[in-house]
Amino acid sequence: MATLADYRDREHWSFSALNQFLNICSLQFAFQRIQKLPPQFTPVALSFGSAFHRAMEWVHLNRRDGKTVLEQEARDLFRDLWSRQVQEDQNIRFDEEITESTCSAQGAELVATFLKAVDPEEQVVQVNEAFAVPLIDAQGSVLEKPMVGEIDCVVRKGGITTLVDWKTSGRRWAKDQAQKSLQATAYLYGYRQLHGRDAAMRFDIVVKNKTPVFEQHLTVRTQDQFHRMVELVRTADAMIAAGHFLPSEQSFSCSGCQYGEACRAWHRESSRVSVRLAA
Repeated sequence: MATLADYRDREHWSFSALNQFLNICSLQFAFQRIQKLPPQFTPVALSFGSAFHRAMEWVHLNRRDGKTVLEQEARDLFRDLWSRQVQEDQNIRFDEEITESTCSAQGAELVATFLKAVDPEEQVVQVNEAFAVPLIDAQGSVLEKPMVGEIDCVVRKGGITTLVDWKTSGRRWAKDQAQKSLQATAYLYGYRQLHGRDAAMRFDIVVKNKTPVFEQHLTVRTQDQFHRMVELVRTADAMIAAGHFLPSEQSFSCSGCQYGEACRAWHRESSRVSVRLAA
């Protein structure tokens, strides 16, 4: 079975790239994906999320194989994965409240909370299902670059197939957040193109409260929403070709941006020219 790495060899779009360009900061997109500037540091949330995702892979692979996962096993696994993640990642940015040890303890608690919420009647069909599919507009024209992604988990219950994405969050999601999610649109589109049938998508989230809370958000998409996404991609392609990259001055991600120094120099002509030439 092909992996996500196999599909990244050619130019492509992904949810993370499209979301970064449209919703986070197009200049950050240019620094990271076009100029390929080395990041100043690794955000602790990125490293923590990677360790959590690896723990969830292990839990759901065991579920797929019909094996029981004990809570203490899951806790110990996260601590081990987190320790390895800290060794793998370079220059992780911690602060006074978020340290290596507090992340280890919190992650173990989040994994345990997730494990307690697992539905024993739900069958795990696939874990980490990669896709690379053509982007087709309402007129049947195919865009130059495909959409590439990886679905965390595919489950089935009562004959209904659901795509699942595992997340941690600092706060509870708004009621309509899943309905607005570009990720759900991209992944449901990818699944439909790959398998020729529709599915639902669910976000399984552990909220990082003092006492962690588990919540689920289910959503579906229509063909019209898929066409809208393709038009967003087409417009983004045109903006990138024209070198239209702007800083998002009040973005929520500014304080933790890995390209802060490059951003602060962006308005100087030499920096702006280098971004345009790279595009």
